[in-house]
Amino acid sequence: MGTRRMRKSAPDFVAPQLATLVDAVPVGDEWLHEIKYDGYRLVAIKADGQVRLLTRNNNDWTARFAEVAAGLERIPATTAVIDGEVVAFERGGRTSFQMLQASLEAGEGHPLSYVAFDLLHLDGDDLRARPLTERRASLAALLRGTRGRGKPQVSSELPGSADVLLAAACRLGLEGLISKQRDAPYTSGRTRSWLKIKCGMRQDFVVVGYTPPKGSRVAIGALLLGVLEPRGRIRYAGRVGTGMPDALLRSLGRRLASLRQDKSPLSPLPPGLPVGVQWVEPTVVVEVAFAEWTTESRLRHPSLIAVRDDKPARQVKRDRVKPISAVEDTMPEVSGVVISNPDRIVFPEAGLTKLDTAKFIERVAPLMLPHVAGRPLTFVRCPEGIADECFFQKHWTGQVPDTLDTIPIRQGSGEVRRYVVVHDVAGLVTLAQWGILEIHLWGARADDVEKPDRVTLDLDPGEGVNWAEMRSAARAVHTLLETAGLESWLKTSGGKGLHVVVPLTRRSTWDDVSDFARAVAERLASEAPSRFVSVASKAQRPGKVFVDWLRNTRGATSVAPWSMRARPRAGVSVPIPWSALSRVKAGDQYTVRALSRGKLPTDAWSEIDQARQQLSKQVLAQIRG
Repeated sequence: MGTRRMRKSAPDFVAPQLATLVDAVPVGDEWLHEIKYDGYRLVAIKADGQVRLLTRNNNDWTARFAEVAAGLERIPATTAVIDGEVVAFERGGRTSFQMLQASLEAGEGHPLSYVAFDLLHLDGDDLRARPLTERRASLAALLRGTRGRGKPQVSSELPGSADVLLAAACRLGLEGLISKQRDAPYTSGRTRSWLKIKCGMRQDFVVVGYTPPKGSRVAIGALLLGVLEPRGRIRYAGRVGTGMPDALLRSLGRRLASLRQDKSPLSPLPPGLPVGVQWVEPTVVVEVAFAEWTTESRLRHPSLIAVRDDKPARQVKRDRVKPISAVEDTMPEVSGVVISNPDRIVFPEAGLTKLDTAKFIERVAPLMLPHVAGRPLTFVRCPEGIADECFFQKHWTGQVPDTLDTIPIRQGSGEVRRYVVVHDVAGLVTLAQWGILEIHLWGARADDVEKPDRVTLDLDPGEGVNWAEMRSAARAVHTLLETAGLESWLKTSGGKGLHVVVPLTRRSTWDDVSDFARAVAERLASEAPSRFVSVASKAQRPGKVFVDWLRNTRGATSVAPWSMRARPRAGVSVPIPWSALSRVKAGDQYTVRALSRGKLPTDAWSEIDQARQQLSKQVLAQIRG
């Protein structure tokens, strides 16, 4: 929490949890089952009396569904984040995507409904770490208090045996079922705690080109389709020409004409393509039903279902159906990532295995991702556990897993090296699978590494410094920053010390933040030389707190919020409010073992990115005194 008390608010966006496709419905009381709706998946965020409806790609579709948003504005909450789907119901109770699109495109006026199936935030409380059953109960209670037209509804849990449910869904012409683990947290990205079972073959494809129309056909003959593969390649999947009425053909024709390009986006270019293909930029996503995949990986008997503007092309991959036995036999997978050697002891003193660390990362991922996602990362890696060799790793070499990204960054030597960037929980869990225990982050984002947005002051106690002196040191830093008009946030280091973090708007250079951090350290050391030291010399540090400002030079990193530390107690770097500092007894007070049980602490840094402050000349002058 910052230096001023601010009202808790909803996050700007939460990436939705996605289901893994399996070949059968899971059995057992630990699963609940819902209808798989055929609509637009939208996260509803209420704040300041208004509701925004966001797609999974973080596009704002509020204007498209103004009546739905108006209904959600009437929920009795100051702030809320709800996961759900906008649908159009037919008279028989089935959802119809065609009716939904017709209501949008042709204004045919079909009534639309928002079916809510999860509650992620409510009035400042982050509910994602709580069990699904608890979140659904809170959701039902919230929506019972909603009145008026356009009232959202809660998705129904289906009673009955798994096989009977699926057979009934398919007989009624539904798309399938969604099965969810009752006690699982809400985790952004694709997971094994949500499963989808389809009644037929249908999935998303990216449009890579089209053929000219023949005869009385208008605008387009057929769409050429592809799916993404590793390294960004697009592989040809076939073409579809049915399921497109004239109005859709004309609309798609105009849209694709604006995306025309000479070069094929396919790799490799398949033989036997039709004559006259017009290639397009691969940004349009369509949903297609088909009978099966051929042995040549082509679609048999495809038919267009819909254009999916709510889904990003970069995520369109071939659906791989996993056997349900892989889930029911509790294979060592965490958030879809296979964990090898799950029983390897990583922290001998704490008795924690590699699987324990992966599950811990999955548990804290909703709290960690806002601070880690989209930043260049470095690591402390212990492939055999902390009892064996550990090493610091800055760059990723070799093959990059599909769950991770890398970005090129030019080093001071002029050499370009690749740094890891994660986007979701699967990426974080992949790090645990690779034996990474500590995650360290740049003070800048990957989209502009030359514009830092966080200053980290690492308060490191020298020999003989007790914890009361550490608390006093942190408060001194807090007060100095406050006198310069800067808000600051606090966290334990997970080791011996504390970290004070100052968020910034992205206007400063690395020289600016380095000069500022050094000025803070030198001011403290000059005013209280018996308590603080601003140089790294170990000879000068006994009995003093080293204000490590060197974390703020280009390429330097600091341990991420919620990261484990590769130390015997398996401490965790946990954000805490300034008001709680007096209750913290040590830098490693919070441990993996303790945080893996019960309720996680409230997110004390939920508002850090809302701060709008910069390092002006006046601020620097105030710090230097």
